[in-house]
Amino acid sequence: MTLILGCKVKEVKKNLRISIEKSRGNGNLEIFIRNKSNAKLGDSLVNFIYSVAKSLVFGIPTGTKVSDSILSEAYKGSLWHKTNALKLTGDKGRIADATEALVLYFWLYSDLDLGKLIDPLISHLDPTRLHHPKEERSTAVLSFINLFNSLFEVFSESK
Repeated sequence: MTLILGCKVKEVKKNLRISIEKSRGNGNLEIFIRNKSNAKLGDSLVNFIYSVAKSLVFGIPTGTKVSDSILSEAYKGSLWHKTNALKLTGDKGRIADATEALVLYFWLYSDLDLGKLIDPLISHLDPTRLHHPKEERSTAVLSFINLFNSLFEVFSESK
């Protein structure tokens, strides 16, 4: 399948869904988030949306890798974990992989555009805490809790 530069995001999402469904299930959330390939693509998406959010809040372009510990801690503070709606177990790497695939799932299968993934991060990123790694970690965790909770709301509304 060839994608032409300039194609619409909706077409890209549709083509990705088709490719994923052919090889890895039928869009089932539980199956989707446990697939390593989905986690790899989700990792890129998570790093991208966090980098955009941080760039907008910080005021300069930046590229950032989101650590497994941030994603794992954010999941544990989110409604997904607190309501037991999504039972993720294992080490922080395994939980982080599942959360990365979770973000990808909602981007692909919901009516969410990138702004709906970036806005919850921006709203909880404290620009005064982005200068030091330890302080950035705590504000990043809060931002991802907010993102995961917003995805939980989409999930709850779709039931």
